[in-house]
Amino acid sequence: YIPDSDSSNPNRVAKVVGTYNESTSAWEWTEPVEVTEAFYSPFVSETDGVKTATVKSLFIGSGRIMQSRVVKKGAYYRLYAALWTKNEGNRVVYSDDFGDTWNVLGTIADRPASSGDEPKCEELPDGTVVLSSRKASGRYFNLFTFASTTGDDAYTSGTWGTVATGINNSDSGTNGEIYLLKGVMDQKTGLKKDVMLQSVPLGSGRNNVSIWYKEIDPNTTYTPATFAADWTFGKQVSFRASAYSTLTWQNDGRIGFLFEEEPGGYCIIYCPITVAEATGGAYALYDKAE
Repeated sequence: YIPDSDSSNPNRVAKVVGTYNESTSAWEWTEPVEVTEAFYSPFVSETDGVKTATVKSLFIGSGRIMQSRVVKKGAYYRLYAALWTKNEGNRVVYSDDFGDTWNVLGTIADRPASSGDEPKCEELPDGTVVLSSRKASGRYFNLFTFASTTGDDAYTSGTWGTVATGINNSDSGTNGEIYLLKGVMDQKTGLKKDVMLQSVPLGSGRNNVSIWYKEIDPNTTYTPATFAADWTFGKQVSFRASAYSTLTWQNDGRIGFLFEEEPGGYCIIYCPITVAEATGGAYALYDKAE
């Protein structure tokens, strides 16, 4: 990417919006709209009239863009996208108008995971943004803490912490999904808890896609180091060569898990699992009357 230049030739970005038509039971898609400039221009610094691109090329981590459960500006809940960049690792951008315009989370000088590869985003229950990024072994984790959560400047400025490493596996470097389960039940106590999931291969190369979990304590102010620590192995989903994965919540109370697996290289496998399965029986759907 070269600002204001005909020779600029970065990875390009397009926006497509799908709307589900209830009467036809089909998705209807808009024509792609190029938004390349909207992604790259926020990363341009300018000194004495000279523009410098601090990001040369980028793409969004595969799987899903994360939509906030906490931050709503105007008509929409905020979107967060974690980026791989050609220089100096990961960045995070956000949109408060459902993808028309994008802003840098933090500043263009921030490097939340300077050695990070393909990333994902999630948020803690208080709106703190979690960055989870691929590395040779385990995951890089960092947190963006907002300076204010009330008033006119709520959820605008804040700071990234110091990146930390977590998840004890020997993966050769594969992206996975990070996802917050809100209000599931602790099987031992019957209490409602929030639990974070992280999918990634178990180890020894791209094999044995699995899920780890971590209970999120509402009384704890997490740092990247404390967030990265003490993950628990939950479930091995694949027992053969397998790689990238993503997950989401389904209306039937199960977790929709999508991952790549052999035979044939990278077949796309859909495998819905329960909360209890994902967490090795430690948690389940909250089924008590309130």
